[in-house]
Amino acid sequence: MISGTITDRSGRTLSGQTAEAFWYSLSHSRPHAIGLNCALGAKDLRAHVDILAQIAPTHVSAHPNAGLPNAFGGYDETPEEMAGTLREFA
Repeated sequence: MISGTITDRSGRTLSGQTAEAFWYSLSHSRPHAIGLNCALGAKDLRAHVDILAQIAPTHVSAHPNAGLPNAFGGYDETPEEMAGTLREFA
């Protein structure tokens, strides 16, 4: 299983890859699953997971945060809000 991180609102990984470029750079390894986690939260991760699901002929995973961390290192999105967003993924 391979997972990358979308680090900012541009939708790119720390190395500057889009979700599509991330897949193509690793597809030669034929992973059992490929996925994304996101510093921005589930709502902003959804479009990038959709891209992977359209092009990757393998399992796709998503591991979102509950939005951006606040100034205290916590998350302001409630479990109920995040659950509602993740329900749409399923």
